[in-house]
Amino acid sequence: MGSLQNDNVTIETDVFIAGSGPVGCTFARVILDSTNDLDTRVFMVDIGSLDSSVIGEHQKNDLRYQRDGNFFGHVIDAALQPVSITDNDVPFSPYYNPKQDPSKNLPSCAITRTVGGMGTHWTCACPEPEEEERQNSPIKNELPEWLGRAKDLLKVRDDQYDNEIRHILVKLWLEKSREFEGRVRNLPLAVERSKEQQEVVTFAGPNTILGDWAKPGNFCTNSDCEKHCRFSLRSDHRVSTIVRYRKDYPDESKRGQVSYVAVWDLRSGKILSVKAKKYVIALGAICTPQVLWDSGFSDGSDFFGGPDLPAIGRYLSEQSLVTCQVVLKEDLREKIKENLWHNSEPQVNVKFTREKPWNGMINHDAYLYGSHKPGFKYDQRFIVDLRFYGRSEVSRENRLIFKEEGPDVLNNTPGVTFDVTRSDNDKYWDSLMEEDMRAAAKELGEIIGGSEPVWQPFGAALHVTGTTRMGHDNETKTSVVNEFSKVHGQSDLYIGGNGVIPDATACNPTLTSVGYAIKAAEHIVKQLRQGAGGSDAN
Repeated sequence: MGSLQNDNVTIETDVFIAGSGPVGCTFARVILDSTNDLDTRVFMVDIGSLDSSVIGEHQKNDLRYQRDGNFFGHVIDAALQPVSITDNDVPFSPYYNPKQDPSKNLPSCAITRTVGGMGTHWTCACPEPEEEERQNSPIKNELPEWLGRAKDLLKVRDDQYDNEIRHILVKLWLEKSREFEGRVRNLPLAVERSKEQQEVVTFAGPNTILGDWAKPGNFCTNSDCEKHCRFSLRSDHRVSTIVRYRKDYPDESKRGQVSYVAVWDLRSGKILSVKAKKYVIALGAICTPQVLWDSGFSDGSDFFGGPDLPAIGRYLSEQSLVTCQVVLKEDLREKIKENLWHNSEPQVNVKFTREKPWNGMINHDAYLYGSHKPGFKYDQRFIVDLRFYGRSEVSRENRLIFKEEGPDVLNNTPGVTFDVTRSDNDKYWDSLMEEDMRAAAKELGEIIGGSEPVWQPFGAALHVTGTTRMGHDNETKTSVVNEFSKVHGQSDLYIGGNGVIPDATACNPTLTSVGYAIKAAEHIVKQLRQGAGGSDAN
């Protein structure tokens, strides 16, 4: 771990949370709000820095990016750190992985390491998974309830662009087409339009989820604080390992459970031993299984008495992504010119259906892919971006391989190598999805030269799921957590994030992950009450 100081600091708290993205903040909000009478303390850490006085505010709320969203793409580019690069032209890059088979890589898979995580720059798109996208979920029948709760927490709406002329016209043009009849709707978004200034939109971030807890004065960042702070955040702190009691520990009630989590203070070099009643690891679909693997949860040893968890890092599913740009038809352009006010970008969704199992987004987004970069040849008011996401079959063989040596030398964590392939069935549906996107483009206008339909490198969707997947209690060989997101064989360790999702999905996964996290957080609350002798512990 580099040069570390020997001094060890012990922190005692009620709930430890690793990760400050939307899911980590969901755990914090639900637990804090539900345990005021217990005076529960939450101690959160993140490897990234705290960039503002508010926890995890969406960077697109900066008005300069709302006035010209084309330039927000550079903010996202700067926030994304690659996972595994095979390009021989960059052999000295810290992300270069000589062990990676290029044909099995996710070359565009990336991680955001900052307080708030990807929640500081996400699209805010929150479509619900359709029935076919939740077949493997052990709570599929009750999932709509948790998704509803997640919508409330994220403040998801589908009406914030209803008065915007480009949105109205794009949606209307597609709805008139027989090919898209019944498949077009407003894209559900975690956004809120200002009542005072209609051109201004507030994009939801982790701060939205935390509510008042995200505001200065309501959370503590002082590493030397000796007060009984209910919510503490330590930025620039990395989880090193989860330390468990061995199966021969004298106190039988603790055998195999978490003793403490070792956390490295990156600024001081000190190691913190954080002891808690409950532990939550919500570091994303790559870093969460990375920490579990490094802590010995799938090494086949019998030191701790709990079940080995061979599913860690397996069952990886990532969405395919095809994109293009269109200049709108002249008829549409003329109508837009006549109505220059209320001219925000469209936010239209081509819905996932059983016959057409993909998710289409039509807008003019801040983040453009590949050669689809902002230019000044066209008036940007007349440009729309089409992004269609396809499912990837769930397979045990699609996995992350962790190695103790490299390539993640920047963070002193086990290296990650991808071993992922798309099935022939995936490729078949991909071909139909591209045809569908071309049909949508034709309805709306003309595809721009240089922005023709192109398949983005695998991993560009940034929607990896399944690596810490949910299953039933007796499915310890094929899943990592149970229906409450509790790690199999553990009474005090929970997992949050997209990795928990056990299904192949085409929808944006954040809403689903937040829904699962709410259920898990409420289970933690019940367990805390049980420990405190509360009457509603069951």
